[in-house]
Amino acid sequence: MKKFMLIATIFIAFAAKAQEKIGIGIKVGQNFTSVNSVAVDRHSASFHGGVTFQIGLTEKISLVPELLLSQTKLSTNPSIVNLLGSTYNPETYHLNYLLVPLLVQVKPFSNLLLQAGPQYGILIDQKKDGKENAQLAFQQGEFSFVGGAKVNLGGFFVYGRYVVGLQNINELQDQAKWRTTQWQLGIGLSLFGL
Repeated sequence: MKKFMLIATIFIAFAAKAQEKIGIGIKVGQNFTSVNSVAVDRHSASFHGGVTFQIGLTEKISLVPELLLSQTKLSTNPSIVNLLGSTYNPETYHLNYLLVPLLVQVKPFSNLLLQAGPQYGILIDQKKDGKENAQLAFQQGEFSFVGGAKVNLGGFFVYGRYVVGLQNINELQDQAKWRTTQWQLGIGLSLFGL
């Protein structure tokens, strides 16, 4: 019985300590995306949302894996020739991704956290004008690098990030290199420990 009590006490102490180092939160925000070498409006607005986890490694450094659903919206940018003609029909492409960033978080001040690390995005759906499937012009996945900051406000947090695509997302055979850049701004709610 004494051994059981000792093991139970150690387990409870370990679980309490681990809970201080692990956190879960939910987040939602706005994307402003641009793709170079593509005739689309720069920084088209779309959205993202998902779950964020925090695993404390030290008092100042944490590992932050996340799971996000994110939409990239690309609206065609007409040339002056298209505007003068009467046949121009603007097109909008919606690319829906499942994003998996794995970030290192550093805490230089009590409420300010800096984050950076790799991200992989899996293209789960692409639509043209929100109605029909687009032609398969985009790669099925994309590696990116993420850097940004987060500010804790009690049980809430706000964040801003800059995402740089590291690979060509063009699936077409025209040799053009399409790379994305994206600003992410958002808010989140700490469920516990963040």
